[in-house]
Amino acid sequence: MSSTGTIPRLFGPYVLTRHLGADPLGAVYRAGTASGPHLAPLLLIRVFDGAGVDEAALVPSMEDASEYLEVVRGPAVAKGAVLGIVEDVPFAGIEYVPGRTLDRLFSGEGQGSIPLPVEHALLIAEKLLVALEAGKPFEKKMGAPHGFLTPGFVTISNDGDIRVYGAGLGAGLLPSLKKPAVLEAFGPYIAPEVLASGKPSAAGDIYSAAAILLQALTGKVPVPGAGTDALAGAVLAVDGSPMPADLASLVSRGLAKDPNQREKDVVAYRKTLGKLLYGGPYAPSTFNLAFFMHQRFERAIDKERKELAQEETIDPKPLAAAEERKDKEIRDRARAARAAASVSVPSFGAGTSPGTTTMGGTPVPKKAGLGGIPVPVVAGGVLAVLGVAGWFLFGRGGAKQPAAPQPTPVAVVAPTPMPAPTPMMVGKEDPAFQAALQAKLQEEMKKVEGQIVKEQAAAARRRAEEQAKLEEAAQKTREAEEAVRLASDRADKEEAERLAKEAADARSREDAARKAAEAASPKVNAGDLVDIGQVSKPPQATKIVKPEATNLARSRKVSGTVLVRVLVDENGRAAQAEVYRDTNPRVGLGESSLTAVKQWEWTPATKDGVKVKTWIVVPLPFVLK
Repeated sequence: MSSTGTIPRLFGPYVLTRHLGADPLGAVYRAGTASGPHLAPLLLIRVFDGAGVDEAALVPSMEDASEYLEVVRGPAVAKGAVLGIVEDVPFAGIEYVPGRTLDRLFSGEGQGSIPLPVEHALLIAEKLLVALEAGKPFEKKMGAPHGFLTPGFVTISNDGDIRVYGAGLGAGLLPSLKKPAVLEAFGPYIAPEVLASGKPSAAGDIYSAAAILLQALTGKVPVPGAGTDALAGAVLAVDGSPMPADLASLVSRGLAKDPNQREKDVVAYRKTLGKLLYGGPYAPSTFNLAFFMHQRFERAIDKERKELAQEETIDPKPLAAAEERKDKEIRDRARAARAAASVSVPSFGAGTSPGTTTMGGTPVPKKAGLGGIPVPVVAGGVLAVLGVAGWFLFGRGGAKQPAAPQPTPVAVVAPTPMPAPTPMMVGKEDPAFQAALQAKLQEEMKKVEGQIVKEQAAAARRRAEEQAKLEEAAQKTREAEEAVRLASDRADKEEAERLAKEAADARSREDAARKAAEAASPKVNAGDLVDIGQVSKPPQATKIVKPEATNLARSRKVSGTVLVRVLVDENGRAAQAEVYRDTNPRVGLGESSLTAVKQWEWTPATKDGVKVKTWIVVPLPFVLK
């Protein structure tokens, strides 16, 4: 399959609608499902058709990884993951979310390298580690939670959502690093010991996450196998300042060349990163990352939105009809060539048609012909051989010719009719393909049914435990009532009265405590000032005005993020605003940020359903070249 073919085009059960990029492993496409009248939902599909791919290693690892796709779930794991082979080409697909992969973000998509603020770089690294935590089931069989964690397998949506895919393929992709082009593209993110052994490991995944974090902070691709040496003289890409000691310490824990000195526990590494991310001078959030994405890729996002609207309405039926006509033309040419040759086509072996070959027990379509040679060429060759043989036997020069033989009657024999050629089943028309597909669906249904049975059994156990607790409580109540009755029967009036009095006192104390608690909890009125940590729902920006950089800031090429502290009132407007942190007070970016934020509008914060005031911090990034 060519990564530069006509778009849109069929690719098994999908329609490739747009080519998004390529690397030595293959190409990346946006695609839709071809089963309905339109292409929605869309997928991101990476085809492994690059010259550097080792298919002999990749296909078995895909078979192993497919067993865990339904098991691994998490907030940083891509949804809708699928692995498969179409037209002899392995591929991996996920649910498409508008945005871009991390390698495209690093490259700037033609805009040059984009410096990421520190809080965004740390947030991306945190999500990578969350995905590695979710990938523990892969580690048991494949040796690592991911195995080939590189920027091309990380997606960042326009809404700031970060997802990882490709887990479990490390054992199949690492052999490709023997090719220089693949090593150059992906070697910077692979741990030294993994490069040497070709075997994925959990410690190697931590190295990959730290290498990606280093590139996000510095804007530079790490040197393959450099480890902590890459931190020498490192500066932050966002403002050119030396990397702070706390960030350098965090990165070095994941980049140690010796795996015994490297952080071994992904959970512990994530917690260390979290303390720095949420306890330091940063303001990380998905909203802030989304704001950054819209600011830097505004035109690209508008273009993508228009493309998606067009692609979702593509009708796949004409493409399928064109593919069917193409297959029919191939079959017709094969029949015509065989009929013209008037010779028997050599056998392909029991149970295998000329248009298929077998891989792993499943027929896979190939082009009609012998060993890849088109049938018309074979037929032409056969005719040529027959012609030469006839000349050799009957027409060579120098042979003595009989003198004027008398013609003898020749019996006319009707030619033996050629048997009708067996239609070649191609692609999804192949019965073996359909049978394999049905078997796979039945296997998946059995897994789903088994999971449902387990969940139902667990729910039944929980109900039984709850019922037992209720019955135990009811039994205790009955025993208490029986004790009171017996006391009454024994005419122990005094004891009965004492018990009744204690019960009444207990109820009185409970009522008093409840009333005191209600009195101690002040009611919230509209417009009250409430701390952001106490509100039921924080403010959400509905109108955003971008700040303008001052001429002085442009001339000095000052970059950085200004933090503005805003009091959002009960009407969703900025009642007060103050600069919480300025990048450089001398160039006026703080004042420009205040002017812009005062024009913002929000949905007001609420507390117990009442609109209230609250202070929030708004980050405003400036990136000037």
